[in-house]
Amino acid sequence: MRLVSSTALIALSTCIAPMPVTTFAQARTPLPAAPAVLEEIVVTAQRREETLQESSLSIQVLSGEELAQAGVAHSSDLNRLIPGIQVAGGGNAAQIYIRGVGDFAASPLSNPAVAVNLDGVYISRPQGVNGSFYDLARLEVLRGPQGTLYGRNASGGALNLITNRPSLEAVNGYVSVGIGNYDLVHAQGAVNVPLGNTLAVRAAANVIERDGYLSDDSNDEDTKAGRVRLLWEPSKSVSLLLNADVAEEKGKGPGYVQLPLPPGTDPWLSGSSDQSNAILASTPPIGFLVAPIGTDTFRDNTFWNVSAELDWDFGPATLTVIPAYRDAEISERNYPAGLRNTIPESTSEQTTLEVRLGNSADELKWVAGAYYYKEDQVAEQQIFQGILQDNTINYVPESESYAAFGEATVSVIDRLRLIAGLRYTEEQRTVSGTIYTNSPASAPPGAPLPFLLETFGGDRTFSETTWKAGVEYDITPDNLLFFTAGTGFKAGGFNQTVPPLDTYEPEELLAYELGSRNRVLDGRMQLNFEVFYWDYEDQQIAHVIFDPLGNINLVTDNAGQATIQGANIELVAAITPSDRIQLFVEYNDTEYDEFTYETAYSIFGAPIFNPASTGCPVGEPFPGETFGTELITIDCSGRELPRAPQWAASAAYEHTFTFGNGSTLGARLSGQYTDARWLNFEYVATERVGANEVFNLDLTYSSPQGNWMVHGFVHNIDDEAVYTGGGEQGFAPPLVYATIGAPRTYGVRLQYAFD
Repeated sequence: MRLVSSTALIALSTCIAPMPVTTFAQARTPLPAAPAVLEEIVVTAQRREETLQESSLSIQVLSGEELAQAGVAHSSDLNRLIPGIQVAGGGNAAQIYIRGVGDFAASPLSNPAVAVNLDGVYISRPQGVNGSFYDLARLEVLRGPQGTLYGRNASGGALNLITNRPSLEAVNGYVSVGIGNYDLVHAQGAVNVPLGNTLAVRAAANVIERDGYLSDDSNDEDTKAGRVRLLWEPSKSVSLLLNADVAEEKGKGPGYVQLPLPPGTDPWLSGSSDQSNAILASTPPIGFLVAPIGTDTFRDNTFWNVSAELDWDFGPATLTVIPAYRDAEISERNYPAGLRNTIPESTSEQTTLEVRLGNSADELKWVAGAYYYKEDQVAEQQIFQGILQDNTINYVPESESYAAFGEATVSVIDRLRLIAGLRYTEEQRTVSGTIYTNSPASAPPGAPLPFLLETFGGDRTFSETTWKAGVEYDITPDNLLFFTAGTGFKAGGFNQTVPPLDTYEPEELLAYELGSRNRVLDGRMQLNFEVFYWDYEDQQIAHVIFDPLGNINLVTDNAGQATIQGANIELVAAITPSDRIQLFVEYNDTEYDEFTYETAYSIFGAPIFNPASTGCPVGEPFPGETFGTELITIDCSGRELPRAPQWAASAAYEHTFTFGNGSTLGARLSGQYTDARWLNFEYVATERVGANEVFNLDLTYSSPQGNWMVHGFVHNIDDEAVYTGGGEQGFAPPLVYATIGAPRTYGVRLQYAFD
């Protein structure tokens, strides 16, 4: 077991992850000094309201104000707030990893391993996540498989985004305007209006524009979003909530940097720079044949969604019904792994319906329900690497899923409770598609272009039963001990080729969690522990191979089996009414027990495989299924999982100064440590990035009446380069094109609240 560096421990002992602060949108009068007691945090991750300290989930919660003050504009910003989570991007698609479980593919056929839900509605297209980070009540981060209550594609965990609900109490709202370096302009606001004793509406909007962090102005922001929520509450037992939102993302979109970094250059030098392209062209043996990385990236995506939530408490149980429709229109160009990936136009139509019954009593807490999911896509993807590859892939995938689930927590004696849950999922997946090449090198001599390389498609049904079991024991009313075991899975699917490589199986994860939640010192300190052991089977990976028709193709198969184990500790303490500290440390030991896969070696004797493309042992070549092709086996058993730092920690200290007129100044110093990690599974030296220590300073002045505030910030004070993901250039290994976090940013935000 390696220890965190002494420098990191000293730095982290002086700071914490962001702490809850007053929500200015709901405050006008001066507040008295708060007692040195921690507030209770209410969560709904188990489909019922409970305090965080009552939950036996592995969960972390961030308030909406914490997210706003940290400047979270999209999912990748969570890297600097949540230890143990790694968020990168495959183009504009969010790639979310928890403890090494995630998915780095970004095609219409891929599945995430961490489910993202907005107000209880699953977001199927990872591109649709980023425009939702505004007017939030909280974010719930669930670590580990959530197969019983969340189902498919939650094998690594789930992120629940919960927005602010309309209120029947009074007219209120807020307006916030911020500016910063990189020409940042960020405006956000919300208004809540009661329309009588039983009806209220809340409208919110978010506009953010910023120049790009990279030298070619990629990694910019140009997002406009709006949301309307209408609440009808005719009685205390019945409520109906209607939701509609829209988001539009433009600009250049995400960019990549080249690793190793060109000598003497800035870490935020784009992979499209002259220096980077010169290195690409000089990389043996065929780098000069690879098309240079361009500056022509763009993003033009639109998402709109409508949903409803009916809650009816009829005594024995509460009925909840959540129908939803989501629409995505995606058009973008980016350079993941150094290749030009263009989606001229892709559409997704998603329909979901969840119906559940539940009740929470001291003796029995239970929920049971049914779930329906359907997604229809039409997509075109263009992959270009000069004469080496110029393909157009057309997809028409459809997914339809049904599930039934139930979970209960029952008290067997005064302090002892047992947990049991079960979910059955059946999913039918259908796809049809074609691959055309526009390159003479890929088509038969003299064939007209574009040339049809292959037609793929089919349909298949996958079914899975997932379960959860556990025990909770109250040592005292303020001390909970729990043990849970549960399973989750990520759905199987189709590849863009013909049998026998046309499908792959689901991946599965079995997790054991032992934890303790404790409040001590009369509620002034919260101390939580967790120990976890995960058994990860049939991991899905995407890699290049000769497909059955002899074409070089990207396929997903089940190649990995791994063990993930570790522990964490979380401390929150209200030292005085004006001082708080928090510390979170997690140790995560990951290892592939078995991890082998086959890749292309040669065709008609012409070598394809480059030894520089992997850091793992390779076997002897053997004949492929297609005449004239040879394959080779790569064995990465014993390696750590990618994007799974062994140590992760965050810490912070917050002090509030109170002045004679009732105004306050809050000062918060926070920091995060992330250990060295692998960016991808080729395990070449360039995919190994070092440890990072990132520090932030936030100052917030609040008026005596509490109706306006000024927030100043400096984030990433040391201008630390934090690499979040990446992939190897397949034709020019071991060059890697990586995503990178924000450099030093600073600015000021003015917020006015009214009621």
